[in-house]
Amino acid sequence: MKISVMGTGYVGLVSGTCLAERGHQVTCIDIRSEVVQEINAGRPPIHEIGLDNLLRSAHDKGMLSATTDAKTAILDSDVTLICVGTPTVDGRMDMSQIVAAAKEIGSALASKRGYHVVAVKSTVLPGTTEGPVKAAIESHSGKKVGDGWGLCMNPEFLREGRAVEDFRVPDRIVVGSTDSMTAEVFLKVYADFTCPKLVTTPRTAEMIKYVSNSLLATMISFSNEIGNMCSAVPGVDARLVWKGVHLDRRLTPINGQVGGAAGVTEYLWHGLGFGGSCFPKDVAALRSFGRTVGEQTRMLDAVLDINADQPLRMVALLEKELNLAGKTVAVLGLAFKPGTDDLRESPALPLVAELRRKGAKVLAHDPIAMPQAKKRPEFRDVVFAEEWADALRKSDACCLVTAWPEYRSIQPTDFSKLMRRSLVIDGRGVFEPAAMAAAGVVWRGVGYTPESM
Repeated sequence: MKISVMGTGYVGLVSGTCLAERGHQVTCIDIRSEVVQEINAGRPPIHEIGLDNLLRSAHDKGMLSATTDAKTAILDSDVTLICVGTPTVDGRMDMSQIVAAAKEIGSALASKRGYHVVAVKSTVLPGTTEGPVKAAIESHSGKKVGDGWGLCMNPEFLREGRAVEDFRVPDRIVVGSTDSMTAEVFLKVYADFTCPKLVTTPRTAEMIKYVSNSLLATMISFSNEIGNMCSAVPGVDARLVWKGVHLDRRLTPINGQVGGAAGVTEYLWHGLGFGGSCFPKDVAALRSFGRTVGEQTRMLDAVLDINADQPLRMVALLEKELNLAGKTVAVLGLAFKPGTDDLRESPALPLVAELRRKGAKVLAHDPIAMPQAKKRPEFRDVVFAEEWADALRKSDACCLVTAWPEYRSIQPTDFSKLMRRSLVIDGRGVFEPAAMAAAGVVWRGVGYTPESM
């Protein structure tokens, strides 16, 4: 099939590239000419594991291209995927980008011959596809839905850092369609994918996406509340608590002998909370939606409150050991999680802001995200280190924020040799407290307080 994709962020570019790999002819649409040029040169403008080679291959085979000319791309395709951003502003979903995309699609469909399917992949609240999106397309095309075009909602379930893998081997495909004909035509996009395919109404599909993300976010905040409780009881190690919980046969079948632990266990682990482009805004938007329909959202309120407080626990741990004014603190990891350069809602943002407010000098390192960080005003007075060892050298304390694999390889003696004062605040439970103590390092972490303190 010929597919046009509006938006070339994580969802749009990964979706378009992976569909091109499956033999579809894909045209990506973006208003930014510099992004279009990068894609047409076979280079992804975002960092995502596996995307470089996949995009280059699709480009070289002539299966994927990019353009700023939305009308031509839409007229020359059978299906259009809407993959634009839906940020949250003041706790509510901002629909300006998706409505603008719908209007542009409608203008193109006014002169379109043949049946065309429009699929919303952007995360939107229940009623958006059949409401503002449908209305915008109808008003600008002069055609009612079903008159030469169909509309559906096709939520994405991609994890940043694993998005290519998730798209290539999906656990489910959900299509919320306004009619059976549209569902039948659109499912041809996924004809070669072997996984459960659930056809619903658009509103149900929209809700599935929000509930999926909110459930995982809830598990993270629950884990952090338990981790904080463990910290309050010397000698209780949250890491071992979760390992014991993970061995539940419903999470790890037959004590791990068959299949291993379920993927959901990675969300049952204490740390600094969730970030990125999805969980924070989706939980906030679902909470706002709940209130508009007259339902209380006490659990979602708690999920967001716990998450907002979690990064500042590192500062509280630091201040128990030293006065931050005039001290140098190494911050290892800026991205909200390993495998991505995405800084949106990263725990590093409030942490760095609080350290600076307390009068500390910040030395930061991240193996991937530093180019992005250098563009952001939040890091204006931060000194960036090219290597993690440079960040540690002569620092008074270290905060581990992102559990990148290369940080896991740091030896306890590296801290004692390089740092002016060997004080490590472990926000991800990466290092063994006993090994750190043996190397003369003062280790403090979320989820564990040594009995000797």
